[in-house]
Amino acid sequence: MFAGKEGITKLVDELKKRETLYLEAKKAGLDKDPVYIKKVDDFKKGYLINSLISRNVGTEGIKVTPEEAKEYFDKNPKDFEVTEQRKASHILVKTEDEAKDVLAKIKKGEDFGKLAKETSIDKMSAEKNGDVGYFGKGQMVPEFDKAVFSMSKGEISAPVKSQFGYHIIKLTDIQPTKKLEFENSKAMIMQFLTQEKQKKAFEAYMSQVEKGYTITVDQKVLDDFVNKHMGVKPEVGAGALPPDHGAPPPQPAPDKK
Repeated sequence: MFAGKEGITKLVDELKKRETLYLEAKKAGLDKDPVYIKKVDDFKKGYLINSLISRNVGTEGIKVTPEEAKEYFDKNPKDFEVTEQRKASHILVKTEDEAKDVLAKIKKGEDFGKLAKETSIDKMSAEKNGDVGYFGKGQMVPEFDKAVFSMSKGEISAPVKSQFGYHIIKLTDIQPTKKLEFENSKAMIMQFLTQEKQKKAFEAYMSQVEKGYTITVDQKVLDDFVNKHMGVKPEVGAGALPPDHGAPPPQPAPDKK
């Protein structure tokens, strides 16, 4: 970005501008502003806390072996299943009579996709011949879901009523439940287990540190503040650290589908 002599000159100019603005801000007394002072103080606290955690709960000594990952994989088979997915197309109309009329046309040999484009009020799927893609059980409205998961591949349903209207559904494909291979899941498992170990290490360190301090909270002041600004009494006292404070950022557990 600042390559060569010209680049260095630009960098120096930017630094001079930054310093000039900083001096002007101090001249205006902005460094004495209570809001500024609090923000700086909060930043310092956060930086010190993170530095302390990094120093005492680092990642260098935390390792997860492939054997540990394989053990987790074997003990949690449901976590590594992709549940059955079904693919369907539908034609959505407002009334039952319209649905019966559409179904009659299909039975006479008219093309499902063509009818979807011409008559379906679900314009998004209509543009794709009625295709709504793959989905798992429980992802659609109950009536649609129940119909689809009771059908055979290639079957076309009778009119199905839902909150959106009446559906004529065609089941176009079924992908059965399948188990993920360990090698395809290993990296994700090792990352998850590493984070779990980091969390436990932080909790152990926090428990040790807390023994050396007594932090008190003026409950009345806290309650008054919460009632004024939130209208409810807190479950965790002000100033209390949440259970995972300072722990590595939470990541999702291996997909349970």
